[in-house]
Amino acid sequence: MIKYLIASTLILGLAGPALAASQSGAEHFAVKDTVGNCAVVDTLPSKVSGLRIVGNKGGYGSISDAQKALGSECKSKIDRA
Repeated sequence: MIKYLIASTLILGLAGPALAASQSGAEHFAVKDTVGNCAVVDTLPSKVSGLRIVGNKGGYGSISDAQKALGSECKSKIDRA
């Protein structure tokens, strides 16, 4: 019985973040760094990265929507490669 409990806990622990990420639908974030440069990134920036999310904090479904959110408050915009 303990084996099943441990196995199910491991499965839920590993599958939980993957399920949460696939349900959000937002894959692109408009961000601004501490200097004022802006870019669009594909992952949610960590709190210690120095990046601040501009616009929708939940992210955007397309790159073009995220790029539109950058606006004119940026020193420069870093294009995607």
